[in-house]
Amino acid sequence: MSMTEWEAIEKRISCRAFTDRPVDPAVLEELRAYVDELNGEAGLHFQLYSSDRPGKPAIKMAASMFSGPVYAFAALVAGDDPASLEKLGYYGEKFVLKAVGLGLGTCWVASTYDAGSISVDVGEGERLWDVVPLGYAPEKMPLRQTMTRAMIRKRDRKEEAFLDSASDTEYGVLPEWVRKGILAVLKGPSAINQQPVNILYRDGTASMVVWKHGQGLEFNDMGIAKRQFEIGAAEAGVPGRFEWGDGGRFVPEQ
Repeated sequence: MSMTEWEAIEKRISCRAFTDRPVDPAVLEELRAYVDELNGEAGLHFQLYSSDRPGKPAIKMAASMFSGPVYAFAALVAGDDPASLEKLGYYGEKFVLKAVGLGLGTCWVASTYDAGSISVDVGEGERLWDVVPLGYAPEKMPLRQTMTRAMIRKRDRKEEAFLDSASDTEYGVLPEWVRKGILAVLKGPSAINQQPVNILYRDGTASMVVWKHGQGLEFNDMGIAKRQFEIGAAEAGVPGRFEWGDGGRFVPEQ
């Protein structure tokens, strides 16, 4: 039975522990095809790397944050500008949820890996923003990873806090599709768990706005949050797409 994107949202965690099992070739093949599809649609430069040799991981992760070898990873490469970074977040989250749907554990990683252990194709005007380790999670997470995840999620904002103060209604009377979209944003990943976006709801229209700026990562987070919101809204019966950019509106399908 295939997994829906909403089910992938609910299943996904920031997985930092992996078993000593290379990713199945059929799964890698499907992910490579999906990377090509995303790059073709968005004009990005995502890449997938893997190793099928036990004991020879494809990338070395920081031992203080990860346990177990990582035999496959995606390199999220894009231009060095806000528009490209927003697309990287949006399409990168599509990739992450695809991987979860295929039974893999994964997470977004900006710095806690050994850059010298990999060789990635980065063109002029591009940058390697994130890597996405891919592997199989153990049945029981090591205590260190469990504690790290609990500490990070403890800083989560409340759902009500995502409603921008300039909205013309209160959270409790928002349409179900908006609340479901906000819940999806809350469940999604965010750089250093900053969650720097709000939903502005006015005159029946939802928009996404950045409320906290810093180092450009807010645009990556905005892209992630837009995709998460879209999936939540669709789960509540209102499929649609966000316009690009800070303040972009959610446009329901006709």
